Amino acid sequence: MISEIVAALNTAGIQASESSDAAPSRADTAPYLVALVDPVVDSQLWPLNLPAEAPDTNGVYQLAGWSSVEVDGYRLGRVDTYVLSLRASAFDPLRQMTTSLIDRVASHQGNESWEITDAATDYEFDQRQYRAHFELQCATLANSHITIPAAFVHRVTSLAAPNSLATFEVSQTITEQLAVVVVASQSELNSQRQAVSTALLGLELGVDAASPLEYERGDPVASSGRYVYWREVYRYQRLIHSD
Repeated sequence: MISEIVAALNTAGIQASESSDAAPSRADTAPYLVALVDPVVDSQLWPLNLPAEAPDTNGVYQLAGWSSVEVDGYRLGRVDTYVLSLRASAFDPLRQMTTSLIDRVASHQGNESWEITDAATDYEFDQRQYRAHFELQCATLANSHITIPAAFVHRVTSLAAPNSLATFEVSQTITEQLAVVVVASQSELNSQRQAVSTALLGLELGVDAASPLEYERGDPVASSGRYVYWREVYRYQRLIHSD
């Protein structure tokens, strides 16, 4: 059933995947950081440590940690936290780099979302350098082959009605609940929810289903950067019988 729903969403132009396919540990956001920051420091950016021949104006970054965006036990997104230090021998170039970085983060459009979550400045006497330090968070999907806006699909619950037979035989109606987690920016969320509804409402799910898909409820479950994770719950019924 999950594969049928994923196929229906993809056919409707909605990038969808089974929630179980998400793999946050495989995400690598370092290339995104380099693309974001390189223009700020004229490509004088290094991971972890500066080389001896580094110019006075430069940048150094390191991954400080990462966490997952979890919905119903599925890790659907990843948030990486980086520490970035910009350096210059004079304060004005550092201030210009800081402004450029802030502008680039604010205007960034891509499959990943960037946010400055902390900042500080200081002066390094031994090196005679002004420094600006930033904590940057990068939010991405835990699935490399789809882009935002996207949808993840998984089962939620199975609810059984009482036996409808007054004999030793059993006939029950099972209500299956399925979650479609829409990941989109706030401005795109309503249109994506409508697209999902158009694709799924009334969809018939093969020979085992006793009713088409119906809408049950929706609610926000997480936010990460500029992205919202919104869970739409659909249901259908199927019958089970004792032999």
